[in-house]
Amino acid sequence: MDRRRKRTGDDKSPTVSKKRTLPDSVSSDKSLNCLATVKAFILPAGIEKMRLQIFETQLKKYGGTVLKLYDNQATHLIVDDKMEPNRLCRILKIASPPTRVKIVKSSWLSACFKRKELLCFDDYRLDCSTYIKSKEPDLSFAKEKATAASNSESTVGGNVKTKNMLPKAGFMFGHHSKNNIPASADDDDSDYCPSDGEGKPGDPSSGNNEFAVSPQKELPVGNWVCAQSSKTPVENQNKHITDILEEMVKTYESTNDKWRAFGYQKAIQVLRKHPKPIKSFEEAMNLPSIGKRLAEKIWEIAESGELRKLKELRSSEELKVIETFQNVWGAGAHTARTWYQQGLRTLDDVREQGNLTHQQQVGLHCYNDFLDRMPRAEAAEIEQVVCEAAKSLQEGVIAQACGSFRRGKATCGDVDVLVTHPDGKSHKGLFGKLLAKLKELGFLTDDLVTAEDNGNQKKYLGVCKLPGEGRKHRRLDLIVVPYDEYACALVYFTGSAHLNRSLRHLAKKMNMSLSEHSLNVGVVRRGSEKIYEGTPVPTPTEESVFVKLGVPYRPPEERDH
Repeated sequence: MDRRRKRTGDDKSPTVSKKRTLPDSVSSDKSLNCLATVKAFILPAGIEKMRLQIFETQLKKYGGTVLKLYDNQATHLIVDDKMEPNRLCRILKIASPPTRVKIVKSSWLSACFKRKELLCFDDYRLDCSTYIKSKEPDLSFAKEKATAASNSESTVGGNVKTKNMLPKAGFMFGHHSKNNIPASADDDDSDYCPSDGEGKPGDPSSGNNEFAVSPQKELPVGNWVCAQSSKTPVENQNKHITDILEEMVKTYESTNDKWRAFGYQKAIQVLRKHPKPIKSFEEAMNLPSIGKRLAEKIWEIAESGELRKLKELRSSEELKVIETFQNVWGAGAHTARTWYQQGLRTLDDVREQGNLTHQQQVGLHCYNDFLDRMPRAEAAEIEQVVCEAAKSLQEGVIAQACGSFRRGKATCGDVDVLVTHPDGKSHKGLFGKLLAKLKELGFLTDDLVTAEDNGNQKKYLGVCKLPGEGRKHRRLDLIVVPYDEYACALVYFTGSAHLNRSLRHLAKKMNMSLSEHSLNVGVVRRGSEKIYEGTPVPTPTEESVFVKLGVPYRPPEERDH
């Protein structure tokens, strides 16, 4: 009986399971659980934030377990390919490399994902034979230096409270305190490739040291994006190539292929700062972060002005449908692909058959309005309505439209309005009253996110519509902030995103940190992990933020990088 079943293919023998009978986008049950025995703690040190997120997502996808703490449950300890045994011990605060768990380089995970099977890890083990026994690290010096730096800065501009964020005895990497600044506010800028001089491997200011604790450094900032005016940008000598690669990024993001999208993003940043046009395949191959296949595509574009792979992807009916679905507000790449796999092909199909959230229902209702960028004059009218409503509730309120509007763009996708009060206290309680007032006026038509607390800041995401015939629904974000955070928030919400990344990256090199809340000095990091938040310094104006970072102040219209 067993033999008959085997011959007819009724059972799932290894031979049968290897045959690809499903589309590339659909994995077999076996491959989906190929890493079910893996319970891994992924050590963040040395691994870019985006890559770390991809590892966690893919590991879960193939049945594995991602541990937030390194403990006895772990079967695998995943480390950066360049990790050294002594550094591993210092980070984990252990006397010697653990023997109970398999210590494996991150390239093993990549290989498993690519092959969709649990591979032998012998070739990927961390070589611990080079381990030299040493004493456990003493963090006291880091605390002393950070305190000294904080005290020296806290004498400027009045009293500043110090938040002691040094880890407790039970601190383990991978566990983030709820008080830490979000990654979005001070990350490693994994998709950011700095200009020459923006920190190089081995440079003490590059953040590659085990501990980064020294006070503010003088850095050559002339080549940093945040030091340049967007009106006189450094010319991209390979724009004809990067434009097409950006289309590839968008296409792979729409298919949720984060690996390829990430690779193309890295290549784009490298090409943008390359001082001359690519003239040969060998020249492309010699660029950092560029492999053979990507170099072939770069040279194909340089030679012919187009890319066959992009044409193939763009001609795919599936990708066209998924891209349409992704333009529904509240629907990401995963949701769009799920709708497609459920047999939905049009927006009407989604309306009639989709299991929609409230946000997606609003996104469908306002689909065409949201895709249509509004003229600058219309954004100014929206700002005026919010400003008048806020001032009717509290005299002296400041309401400032930020984003692309403040940067002087001719059109805007949405409007972000920052609200505060100079007395430092009258902003309290204003958030709810302002929303109620705008709804009473009929200006707010739909809520997307009614209240999002971010520390002392409150944020609302919704839909508004100006009075009059032929007016369209527009996306509106309202952010109410305390006045002592206003300058940093104004920089952050004005953007551009590229400028923000550059400012945060520069702050990190100077052992500072910048977020929409504050500029902190005396920050202590171990690798990419922040173990001491530092001390916030007074930033009464936008100019003061730039000055303290040692870069020339740029008015909003010069920040459209």
